[in-house]
Amino acid sequence: MWKPTVDEIERLYEKHAKQLEATHWGKFLALTPDGQFILGEDDVEIFFKAMQQFGEGNFVLIRIGERSVDVLRQVSQSARSDIYPFVEVAWSARHFRQQNWAYADTGFEGFLSIPSTLIQRIGEPHGNVWTRMADGSVSISMAYFGTVEIVGIGEAIPSRILAMGGEFLLGRRILDRYRVTFDRGQQIVIERI
Repeated sequence: MWKPTVDEIERLYEKHAKQLEATHWGKFLALTPDGQFILGEDDVEIFFKAMQQFGEGNFVLIRIGERSVDVLRQVSQSARSDIYPFVEVAWSARHFRQQNWAYADTGFEGFLSIPSTLIQRIGEPHGNVWTRMADGSVSISMAYFGTVEIVGIGEAIPSRILAMGGEFLLGRRILDRYRVTFDRGQQIVIERI
């Protein structure tokens, strides 16, 4: 696994990325030690592309023209919650970002449901979707496109976030990505597999 020093990253930037400042200032760049790179507007998207193309710990994430660098080495493989049956999630929609404890709801087939009262703080939803409720009824829910991650795992998942009801519910579209253990009603353990 590559573990560059700040000086090595500076030299790598000067050699392979400096010339991009004139045309790509502010964009994100995943850069490998041999000069391969992926360029784009969205750091999360670039991160996932680089993980697939270069592998974990084999690149740095740089913002063109700025000297802030994230060396992406090891993504945490598990999270644990002793606040049963809740899981701490970080989520974002539009320019709004927040962390909350969400009920791990294996009966909810979506990504994340947030209280509808948050619409006033987030802004206009991206649209409306038909949602089948647990009792079989159908209702229209306001929806945002954003990201959801389980705190401690560090994997931002592009998600449809529904604004309905009064609780935070974490659904199967997120939970099914991991091994989830409901441990004797005392804790939830979530592991990347």
